[in-house]
Amino acid sequence: MAKHSSQELPIRSKIEMAKDIGQIIQCLHSGQRSAADLLIEDLKTRAVYMDEDIQQHVLMFAEQVQFQYDYDARHLMTEDVQKAADKLIEMLGFKPPIE
Repeated sequence: MAKHSSQELPIRSKIEMAKDIGQIIQCLHSGQRSAADLLIEDLKTRAVYMDEDIQQHVLMFAEQVQFQYDYDARHLMTEDVQKAADKLIEMLGFKPPIE
């Protein structure tokens, strides 16, 4: 979890956020909600120091993941979760993988 996000270089925060997104998706697949929730909190903490667009996309991604946990017992990656993850990764300045 981020301890001093306000003093962290923005590129370092963005890299860590991208890693968190991947770990959250892994947690979603394996049903590890408590671990995903901690990673989501880390994303939100880091996003506080980013621009408003990134903050909004962090919230949209978090909502999609939490919705998936609440309403789908299989916890699979849906198109909505993928779109939210891809858009957030793009907002962080990275290109999502091409299929």
